[in-house]
Amino acid sequence: MKNQTLFETLEMIKQIKIASQIKTKRNFMDFFSDRIRQAVTERTLLKAIERLQGLVSVEITFIGKDRLSKFIAAASQPEAKDVLNWLREYPNLAAMIAFMDGNDAKEAIEQIEVSISQSSEPGHAILRRPFDIEISATCTTPLAHGGDHKAGNASLFRRMDALSNTNYVLNLPYYAGNAIRGQVRDLLADHFLQSLDIMPNKSNPPIELWFFHCLYAGGALEEASKATAAITKLAGGSAQKAESIKLIRDMMPALSLLGFAVGNRILSGRCGFGDWRPVCQEWGYPNSTVSAGGLIEWIFLTRREDHEGHEDDKNSSMIANTECLKVGTELQGGIDISLHASEIERGALARGLLLLQEKGHIGAENRRDLGGIKVEFEGLLDVEPYDEFLRDKKQDVIDFLNKIEAIKNA
Repeated sequence: MKNQTLFETLEMIKQIKIASQIKTKRNFMDFFSDRIRQAVTERTLLKAIERLQGLVSVEITFIGKDRLSKFIAAASQPEAKDVLNWLREYPNLAAMIAFMDGNDAKEAIEQIEVSISQSSEPGHAILRRPFDIEISATCTTPLAHGGDHKAGNASLFRRMDALSNTNYVLNLPYYAGNAIRGQVRDLLADHFLQSLDIMPNKSNPPIELWFFHCLYAGGALEEASKATAAITKLAGGSAQKAESIKLIRDMMPALSLLGFAVGNRILSGRCGFGDWRPVCQEWGYPNSTVSAGGLIEWIFLTRREDHEGHEDDKNSSMIANTECLKVGTELQGGIDISLHASEIERGALARGLLLLQEKGHIGAENRRDLGGIKVEFEGLLDVEPYDEFLRDKKQDVIDFLNKIEAIKNA
């Protein structure tokens, strides 16, 4: 066998499939593939197989001693980490092989090329350069951040591939800077409307829908729109002319800071949000003594059905689970600011970050008390220019919004 470790691992997975006591209405191969995807988030091949065994309810007594012994020996080999990476990349293929007959499976495995790392040590990613504003966040409750893939009823934490200093591909957790940007945008949008004595209401916005999308989502491109026509008329020319752009940026500095689309024009933002990376050995933090895998835990989420008047045994209760960063995990990130940003725009950024610090939560699972954070900043700018703008130019901003028909019933 060309790759004995891969063969013994897939044979072990096949044995687990055969011994599974799980009953499901789903196609079992799809179900099994999802469970493999969950299991291989573990740090080692041994831990991954042990987790898979638990996920599909296999008792250890159902696994033959000879099969177990061969797998443990294979999982102790240097290429075990490469096999684990292969399983992370091809969980569906691993599931399909588990359903093949012995000779067909063996023939299929012979054709598989597993990328072999150049070093026996995974190493670490290259540490980033400093940001203009450094951000340090500590998880006060577990932090969830859904990745690109789901595994059945499980949500995996978002990860990215990073090439280590030993040319090893690391798959590491991170919190996307764009997600932070979106949450700061929402906070600044609420704050902006409140400063104008307009009560924010996402279910029944007190502003026109196009302007709501600008504030809360960065807008949408439209060749012809009510907003374009109004701004064009106000500026006395094309909405793409410099006067129109300057007018929009001057009257809405928080939008100018983060960037938005109006009409058929995208106005770029004046700052860049870096991803938040957990402080761990693999991300290259020299003083860290913890590994990335040690920061992850599974949180089980349930939705209980309160209705007791069932005529049968069916109910709509839901069980799900999600990967989270553990309480106490520290993350490092930051923001770079364009040289073109005005003092007022810089102040808007400071206000948005202070609002995020005050909120003390990030992510979409706040209702479950996930995503609690304590945030600290280094290099935070002066918030006063923006606050002063909102105080002194309040009526000018309201008049501008009325002229471009952004406020309902104005």
